[in-house]
This record gives sequence, structure tokens and C-alpha cells, in this order.
Amino acid sequence: MVTTLLTSDKRHYYILLHQIVKRLTWVFIIVFLMSIGLALSQGEKPSEESKSLFGLDNVIDIHIWIEQEEWTKLQPPKGTKMDFDLAIKGVMVDAWTGGHFRSEKSTRPGVAGYLGVDHQYGQANLTINGQTIKGVGLRYKGNGTFFAYVEDDVTRRLSFKIDFNEYDDELEFHGLNKISLNNGSLIREPLSYELFREAGIYCSRVGYAKVSLTIPGKIDRRPHGLYTIIEQVDKRFLKDRYSSAKGLLMKPSTFGAFRYFGEEWDEYQIGFVPKTKPTEEQKQRVIEFSRLIHKSEDDSFEEQVEEYLDVDQFLRFIAVNVLLANLDSFLGGSQNHYIYLDPASNKFQFFPWDMDSSFGVAEWNGTPEMCREMSIDHPGGKGHTIIERVLNIPRHRQTYHNYLDTYLNTIFDEEKMYQQIERVGDFVRPLVKINGSRATDGFDAVLVEKPNDLEQQPLKYFVTRRRASVRRQLDGESEGHILFDNNKPPDWRKIIGLDWWEIIGRLIKKNTVFRWGLVILSVLSLNSSAWIWGVMVGLRSSILWGILNMFFYPLTPVIYGFGVQKELGRRSAIWSIFCFACFMALILTAIAMGSD
Repeated sequence: MVTTLLTSDKRHYYILLHQIVKRLTWVFIIVFLMSIGLALSQGEKPSEESKSLFGLDNVIDIHIWIEQEEWTKLQPPKGTKMDFDLAIKGVMVDAWTGGHFRSEKSTRPGVAGYLGVDHQYGQANLTINGQTIKGVGLRYKGNGTFFAYVEDDVTRRLSFKIDFNEYDDELEFHGLNKISLNNGSLIREPLSYELFREAGIYCSRVGYAKVSLTIPGKIDRRPHGLYTIIEQVDKRFLKDRYSSAKGLLMKPSTFGAFRYFGEEWDEYQIGFVPKTKPTEEQKQRVIEFSRLIHKSEDDSFEEQVEEYLDVDQFLRFIAVNVLLANLDSFLGGSQNHYIYLDPASNKFQFFPWDMDSSFGVAEWNGTPEMCREMSIDHPGGKGHTIIERVLNIPRHRQTYHNYLDTYLNTIFDEEKMYQQIERVGDFVRPLVKINGSRATDGFDAVLVEKPNDLEQQPLKYFVTRRRASVRRQLDGESEGHILFDNNKPPDWRKIIGLDWWEIIGRLIKKNTVFRWGLVILSVLSLNSSAWIWGVMVGLRSSILWGILNMFFYPLTPVIYGFGVQKELGRRSAIWSIFCFACFMALILTAIAMGSD
């Protein structure tokens, strides 16, 4: 009997083992097939086709050929004065009046638009590493860097946007629809993108390009400069990273981060600048999250924020911006970042963009030392609502601090950063001479280890001192410096040189709440004047009529003026009727707009 039991147990064991092996075999086959499918799908992705264009140790040759007539289309209107102070006045007025970072003089956002600059495409032919692509769109790009523009000077090295399908929807190059050629930092921006990538943040790939230009009748294959080539964030970018482009991509350009504009979409369309067509559900998602950020109580925000925001990705995004003291960015709140509503999670994620002012060089926000000492807990100032509210949640602040601590020992480790700076510097330096001897001097000044006359924020110097500042703040030895102190707003009226009447005029034109407030105040002032007048003329007749006109406006002033004392109270009665009619018109207008 014992033998029978042992035999039975052994048979049961073999059967069980057979089933386990069989299931593991099927799991292996499924995983293997999925791996093959994934490998094949990745092989078809645009990133693989375009890989040869990018890399911090890669330079390509681009020749731009464009007719004079087409080149003229790229230029700003004749006589445009690139007056930075004048542009900043317009920017500050819009900031003060709650507008967007977009002038009415231009269809594009940014500071250059306040001078009427509205970058337009011309048709050009490109030759990239010997391969010619005809009929592409070429335009200038950039705002701050575009102030170097000089009319009729074709030698000026300005940034370009290349759109392969501007004139032909089917045209592309190695799977790319657009690329940017940036004339800004040749090392800060590429290193910054690399750091974001190392932190697991989706961002553009970067490489280098030696650009030459032909304008028949003007110049022929003239070296135009060494540029960084930047991958465009667009539908192709989304499909490459997410295997889908069905989410909502936005590139905000407004004064404030993820602002709340009410319950109607129109204002979000202007301020958030969608790059893909939003569905009604996506519009509502944006409105709901902006309302949560700016209108909810702390308990409600903490409870719901993870339903809308990919908090872990957001904390890593903020951490890298903070290490880099990347101030002309999401930290500043107005521009130079993308927001993506991922359709898989239905949560918002953030991508960096345009980082030529990283590594603490945006000195309009403070001295170089202030940038190196920038607060890690208030990196966007105490008025940067979304950052402040997320970091006010203890568990999220701790996670954020943990990321900073980890990055100090990994991607932002001093030795690692020094080696990376030297490696990219050694590759780029021989190429910089195409931009002239002064460019070589400026590039060398960025690579030295101490501030100098040409560069107050050399890369290695910044890395060492920024690391030390972040470490002191994490250890509780320092609070850092709050660069954007939104609790102490500056007197923009003095800064921009405008009088109050001009500011009020802008407010009336741009701010709906201000317009309504002004109308209500005006109507109430009119009726106050009619009420006082009615009381005064009533008292001239008797105390009784004065009291009646005081408590039964506008009825008794009208009775008094037209029936009791026509000579004394008639004008007061007419004025009372007019003022009360204005009041009723205001009420009816408000009711009608509310019902709509």
C-alpha cells in the first residue's frame, strides 16, 4: 500500500512538472515572438532612420540653396527696428495685464513678435550629406537670438526651422518632418538634453551641422556657420516614443504655468498653443486640471493630483531643470517647454525645449552667484502654483529630494560631468572656427574652470558650485536663493516706462474681468451721483422729501422732479432715470450672457 501511495505521488509530481514546463514553454514562445515584433516595429521607427543625423560626436553638412525672391519671404517687414527695450515694454504690459506671451502684431508667440516679427516660410532646396531634397520650407526661428538680425545682411548667423512637408505633405527626410538649426549654445543645450535623457525624460535628440548658403546672384556656397541640429517635438516624435500620436501636445506661451482661464476653451487655445488637434475630452481634461491647480483646496489637490499628473515624471523633470538652473524654461512659467496628455494614462507629462540659457546663464533673473544658489524647494518662486503645490505634499517633496540626491551621485556627478564637458568640448572646438575667431574665444571661455571677462558662468565652475549648493540645501544647511519672488511683484510701470492710462487701456482691451469690474464701478458711480443729487434737491424742499429720496431711489426722485418740484427737481429726475436705466441694462446684459 505504501508502494502504491509512493507511485501515485510520483505520478502526480510528474504530471504537475509536465504542466509547469508546458506553460513556461508557451510563455517563452510568446515573449520571444513579442520581442521579434517589438524589434521589427522599432526598426521601422523614424528614430532609427534619422539616427545618422544626431549625436554629440556627430556633425553633418547642410547646404541651403534658395532664390532671392524666396529669401525675401523670410525677412521681417522693411524698416523693422530690432529694439529689445521696446519689445520688452510690450511683453511687460501683457504680463501685467494677464495676457499671453504673444503680441497682436504677430501670429507667433515670443518677444520678437512685439516688434512685428512674424517668421514666414520660403521655399528652398537642401543638400544633406550629399542627398538633395527639393521644395522644403525654410524660415527663421527664435526670439531673443533673433535680435541679432540686421536688414539686408545675409551673413548674419540666425537660427532656422526646416519643414520638409511645408509645400509637400508627403515629403520627409529620414522619417523627419521638421528639424531646427540653432545658432545658440553649442555645448550647453546639447549637454542639457543629454541630462534630461539620462533622467528618463523624453526629449529631442541633438547633433551638429556645418551649414553653407547659396542665394543666386548674392552668395554661392558661403559657409554660414556651425549649428546644433535639434529634433522637432511633433506627431512623429510622439509616435516614436509612445507608439501613438493620439495624445494632446501643447507648447504654452503665456504668463504663468498651466494657467486657469475659466470653463471655455478659447483662451486655452491661445495660451496653451496646441500642436495637435484636441478632442472635446482632451479640452475638458486641460480645463479640469488647471482648475484643480489654481482653485482647489489643499486636501482636494493632494487627493486628485495623481489622477491628472504623472507626478514621478514631473518630479524628475523639475529636478533636472533645477540642477541646471534652467531659468528660461518651465521654471520661468511662460515658455520653452511642451506639455503632453498621454492617451494611455490620461495624465500630463512635460518635455524640455530651447535650453541655450541653461547652466545658470539667464542672468536677468539674478547674478551668476544667485543662479548657482537657486532654491531647490522654490525653483519657480513662491508664486509658481503647480510646482509649489506638488512640492508642498510631503511624500512628493521627499521623492523629489531623493531624485536630486541620486542625480548628484550619478548623472550630475562632478567627475562624470567634467568628462562629458571635455569630451563634447574636444569634439566641437575644431569646428567652431567656421563661426570666426571671436566664436572660438567665446567657446574656450565656456570651458575654463573659473569665471573670466568673456564668461561669468563657465560650465565646470557652475557644476562644482551648483552641486555644492544643492547638497547644502538637501542637508538643511541652506535655503538657497529664491530667484522668482512672486510675493514681491516689481513696479512694472516704472520698469517699462508707461503711464497708468496706457496700462488701464491695455487692461480694458485684454482682461474681461477688469472690463466688467470697470463697467460695474462706473454704473454704481453714476447711480451714486443720481442718489446724492436727489437727496440734496429733496432737502431743499423739505426734510421729508430728502428722506424719501434717500430711501426710495429712484422712484421718489422721479415723482419729486416731475410732479412736486418741476423747476427744482426735474434735471435730477432725468439724471436718475438715465442712471437707473444704465443699471438695468447692466443687469439684463449679465443675465443674457449667463444664460448663453
